[in-house]
Amino acid sequence: MAHEVVRSMVPEFDLEIEVAPIDPDLLRVIWIDEVSSDGVGDNQLYEDFSGVGWKEVQDVIDEESVLLQEASERSANIDEFDQAIDEILGERYPDDDATDGALSDFLDLDLGVMSAVAALSASGSISTTSCRGHRANGEAAPLVRFATDGARLAHILAAASGSGCGLLLDDDGMLQLYAKNILSFVAFARELVKARSTFDATGTVVTCRRPRRYVQDFTTAVRRKDYLAALNESDSARD
Repeated sequence: MAHEVVRSMVPEFDLEIEVAPIDPDLLRVIWIDEVSSDGVGDNQLYEDFSGVGWKEVQDVIDEESVLLQEASERSANIDEFDQAIDEILGERYPDDDATDGALSDFLDLDLGVMSAVAALSASGSISTTSCRGHRANGEAAPLVRFATDGARLAHILAAASGSGCGLLLDDDGMLQLYAKNILSFVAFARELVKARSTFDATGTVVTCRRPRRYVQDFTTAVRRKDYLAALNESDSARD
């Protein structure tokens, strides 16, 4: 059963929301070895969530919605909301190594971004950074930074539009999903679940192997158009 969260004291951030046109050729290539080792960029807390299934995503959405509702009911302001989240997670998951509960694999993430990260992972995309937005530290507003490919991009853009989230391409070719409040992130996850059959039918893989002849040149921030050009050049040389 889906749970809708009453907005109440859920923090609201003053942002202009836009889903900007994005050229899929400019999306960044993510190397397989980046995902399987230290991750993309300088996030020391990076975790690989690849392999998450849609049933797990729905369970995360349901439980995250319940806990956000409870935090909202306990709060009178943004500081109390953050405190309530910490208390609720401590009550629901008292053991750091907890294996019971829909959110147990996502406890290193902020409550409020778990659904979006899980859904993006189930879609085949690669998330690298996430934050629900904090006053004192972290991101100033809710943010999930991730990589995907052209086959998935149109459906992700539609999900962002349908949930009230913003989406932009940053200077490194990474996508940034952002929102005025974390409830939009939960709504975004629901939109991706609706499109799950389309994602499952996608024949492409977001992560790529480094071309052997271009290992030195192709390190980071490689765009998909350059990667495909390198593969074509490599194939031509081999022929």
